[in-house]
Parts: sequence; C-alpha cells; structure tokens
Amino acid sequence: MKNQPKPVNTHFNLGKDFFDVATQAQFPDHILRFRNNRSAQIIGLDNLSDEEWIDYFGKFNRYPGVVHAPLALKYHGHQFGHYNSDLGDGRGFLLAQFLDKNKVLWDLGTKGSGQTNFSRGGDGRLTLKGAVRELLATEFLSALGVPTSQTLSIIETGENLERNDEPSPTRSAALVRRSNSHIRIGTFQRLAYFNENENIEKLLRHVTKNYFFFKKHNASSCSLAEDFFLESVKRIASSMGRIIVSGFVHGVLNTDNFNITGEVFDYGPWRFIEYASPSFTAAYFDHNGRYSFGNQPEAALWALTQLGKSLKEFISEERIIEILNEFSKNFHLSLKRHFCWRLDIKDINSNDLNKIMHILLNESEKNKIDYGSFFYDFYGGSDSIIDCLKSSYGSKYKVKQFLLVTDILKSNTSFNGSSEKKHMLDQNRENLLINEVEKIWEQISLHDNWNVLEDKIQRLRALGNILESKKVIYF
Repeated sequence: MKNQPKPVNTHFNLGKDFFDVATQAQFPDHILRFRNNRSAQIIGLDNLSDEEWIDYFGKFNRYPGVVHAPLALKYHGHQFGHYNSDLGDGRGFLLAQFLDKNKVLWDLGTKGSGQTNFSRGGDGRLTLKGAVRELLATEFLSALGVPTSQTLSIIETGENLERNDEPSPTRSAALVRRSNSHIRIGTFQRLAYFNENENIEKLLRHVTKNYFFFKKHNASSCSLAEDFFLESVKRIASSMGRIIVSGFVHGVLNTDNFNITGEVFDYGPWRFIEYASPSFTAAYFDHNGRYSFGNQPEAALWALTQLGKSLKEFISEERIIEILNEFSKNFHLSLKRHFCWRLDIKDINSNDLNKIMHILLNESEKNKIDYGSFFYDFYGGSDSIIDCLKSSYGSKYKVKQFLLVTDILKSNTSFNGSSEKKHMLDQNRENLLINEVEKIWEQISLHDNWNVLEDKIQRLRALGNILESKKVIYF
C-alpha cells in the first residue's frame, strides 16, 4: 500500500500498569460486511484492499509500525451505582492508534475480538446483531451532530453464539470502532482504588497532551488535574445536551461507559425515543429507570462526581464541587445550541426553551407528538410553522397543550432562511425506532439481505449532509 499512514504507540508507551497484553481470537471465517471508508479516510486507511482490511480488522494481524500486541485496557467502574473492581476490556482491545493530518489522536478499538484476562467467564464474542445495532446508532448520531465513536468495520466471523437475550444460536462478528480515546472515567477510578497517584499524574499528563491540547501540560499535577476535570465536565455536559435534543437513550451509563473526551461510545441496549417520555428506558434490566431518557444528565453528573473523587489527591473538595457546578450551565448551553441547530433558528430565550422542553416531556406522549417529527415539522422556525399548521399533519399541534410551543417558535426566525433546505429535509426525514431496527435485522437474519441496511446508512448520511452535521463544533 502506497503512502500508508504511520501509527503511533502512545497508549502502549504509558506502560503495563494501564493494560494487559491480549491474544486475538482465531475465527473460522472472515466475511467483510461493512467498511467505513469515510471514517477510514481521516486516518489514511481508506485505500486498503478488502484483503488487507480483513487481515488487520478481522484477523487482527499487526499493522506495519504498531510495536505492540493487542492491549486489553484496565479500568474499574460503577455499574448501576455499585462499584465493580473486576472490570476491564473483556471482549475487546486497543488495536492501534493514528494521528490525522490535524494531529488529532484516534484509537482503533475492537469489540468481539476474543477473551482477555478481564472476560470473567464470558466468551469474548459479539453477536452480528449487536454489531449492526452499533453501526446504526453511530451513523444516526453522527447525522444528528452528536460526538460519537465511529463504526469502522464489521466482519462476520462464522461462529454460532449462545445468548440469553436473543434467539440462539446467533451469528457472530468482530467490530472495530474509531474513537478519540478509550480512556474512561473508570480508568481513573481504578488507579484511585489502588492509590496509584503517580500513575494518575502520568495519565493526566498523557490526556492533557494528547487529547485536550493544553499548552501548559508541563504544569503542576494539581493544575493539570483541575484543567482536565473541568474540560471533561464541559465535554460530557455538551454531549448530554446533544443526546437529549437527539432523543437518544444510551441505556447503560455506567462510569466505565463514559469516555473522558466526551464521545459517546460502548453501545448496548440503546433506543431513540418515539415520544419524549422522561421515564423511557432502553435496557430491559434497568428496572428502576436509573438511565432513563430524562435521567441521563443526572447520570452523567453522578459519573463525573466519581471522576472528581478519583482526583481528590490533586484537587481540593471545594474546587471539585465548584467544577461540578459547571455541569448544569454547560448542559443547558449545549441543549440550547443544539436545539437551535436542529431547528435552524438563530436563537431562543432560555426560559422559552425550558417551557418547550417541559411541554414536550409532559405532553408529547399524551398527544402522540412524535419527537423526531417535531424537529422536521418546525425546521426553520417562523418560516415553516404557518405552513405546517395549515397542513393535515400539522393539526396534531393544535391541541391546547402545544399552543405555547407554536407561539414561541413563531417568533424565532430561520438562521439561513432555508425554505429550500426545509424542502430537502422533508424528502429525507429519518428516524430509527426499534421496530425499524428489528426489520433491518430480520432481513439480514432471515434472508442475508444487506441492502436494507446499506440503504439506511446512505439515507442517514444524506440527512447529515442536509443538516450539515460535519460543520457542528462538538466542544
């Protein structure tokens, strides 16, 4: 391969306190089902042949310039509020890292690549359905302007897996994601658990140098800890605002599922909401609604509180509380910005936004106001509301509870005067409710028909192009 990119070995250079060496599984088959050339292009891997692609991302042979074997990363975490010190990469590992042309560091991490020292009796595998679901989630969130890991590759591996939560035996896959770091809140928790303050400082310098680009990364450890903690609070708060506007429910927001860079990743039982119900949960085992749609910001703040506790040897308790108090401001700012972006309006008064969100959360299910359709119907603010209310589908908004919403939006003008853009959007309305996900999987499972999935990916990307999600500044 000509002009192949050179990997870096940044995480490996941290040392063995941060990972265990893993051995990739030997699979009976390698069928390339999805390769994300758009994502691969950023790090210069889009010119790989399919044979090379399978060699690196299915057989996990070492990419030229990678000096290490696969690395199973070490971390702990709170799972549904209970601390678990028996965690770590149990079915995945860090495969390689690359710098893009802007010197941004990207990880290639796997899922379903085999057992590691942290597998805890699990088989280290991933179902093909799980891989397809993660692909769909990352593509739709990308279109909606949410910072997320990217599904780089899916390779079917020819094994039959037994699972308790879906019909078995079921097909297997190895997934590779591209993510801006795999360092989690739980990574810091583990080091604090073992009182490894020197390693916490080492990780702080690694993170601030490679991910946050602080110019003063040679400053004191206490100063770096404060800067890092504040930046993580801001980024995760920003992600939460975007998630709420996007109508997404992650499902399992344990502290080991929070990337310190703010990217959403580690997808399990996710859902997009049909109606804006605060109590809607994605995980069938979330019996108390800890990670329901409406509780996600609170869950993020709780997780960040645990990160703060992990840094207590570097930051005073008073300062930790001060930084945590920044979460609410940054969450609401992100919510406001992304709400305006998704409706293409110039601005909205914060009190008016609170009123709209309150009405949506309390009335939309009652009145069958589809959450995704709301943003399509009213895209462009005052430029589109009158036409919408005159139409047959606009009659659903004329119920008493929604009159205040339409009155508020009538006073908000479009940022671009985008009647043409509104028309394009009306022709490209996309959502991703569970019924559609199941139908896509059914075509693959019963008929080995991948066209439905491929068509959906193309439509989601077309939506992202219309919304100009690539221009969104995440943080």
